[in-house]
Amino acid sequence: MTTTPYSVGDILDCLEDLTGECDTVSVDRIVGAFGTRTYGPAIMVPALLELTPVGAIPGVPTFLAVTIALVAAQKMLGHRHLWLPGVIANRCVAAEKLAAGVVRLRPLARFLDRHFHRRMKPMTRAPFSQIAAAIIIVLCLMVPFLEVLPFASSAPMLAIASFGLAVLVRDGVLMAAALTASLAAMGLMGWDHVDGGLSDTAAVDGMVKQETIDTVEAGAAEAGTAIEAGGQEAVDVVEDAANHVAGDVADEVEDAVSD
Repeated sequence: MTTTPYSVGDILDCLEDLTGECDTVSVDRIVGAFGTRTYGPAIMVPALLELTPVGAIPGVPTFLAVTIALVAAQKMLGHRHLWLPGVIANRCVAAEKLAAGVVRLRPLARFLDRHFHRRMKPMTRAPFSQIAAAIIIVLCLMVPFLEVLPFASSAPMLAIASFGLAVLVRDGVLMAAALTASLAAMGLMGWDHVDGGLSDTAAVDGMVKQETIDTVEAGAAEAGTAIEAGGQEAVDVVEDAANHVAGDVADEVEDAVSD
């Protein structure tokens, strides 16, 4: 039965209903279950999936990015109904696995629904939603290149999930924050490329060591475990892991430049 989700909890309720109907659930049925408000969930759910251990499987981040880019392109063009090609729409997932995923995401859903809600609703409509869709496409184009580094593609996917959540719950504050952060990040990356920044100099060649990559993997694993437990603990762990990694990278940059 088609329902209209207004929160992350509503999305999980829709998915839970589908798992009780048959042994497998297709992407087409999942999209159809979200009714008229399809674009927010169709952007957010794949992005969140990439942030789980599934995102570490080679090729999965790129596949998810292609799917999201297709959805975002239709949103940018103002299409009222989402269309997916058969190669994506006919993909199926076992109902048992989907149900298990719903259970694991419940604590995170409660946290998101508690902190994000309807604020500054005009910011979630055109033209801001079209601008956000264009940015999402650019972020998706970055994913295949970032996939070669462990969990590096999670950064753009986190921004994409924020856009999807903002559209879903009509949170203009979150939309404005995601737009600002994404534009700033892309601007810095563009300037670094044009100016031949630190990443292009011999002084810092190879400065990202294996220890830093190990720290990222450990922090991501710890954050994923905490998210399953849900609530504020997840946020605290993510912040601690991010601060720890940022400190390590900053120290390595400083050492490389001083040398």
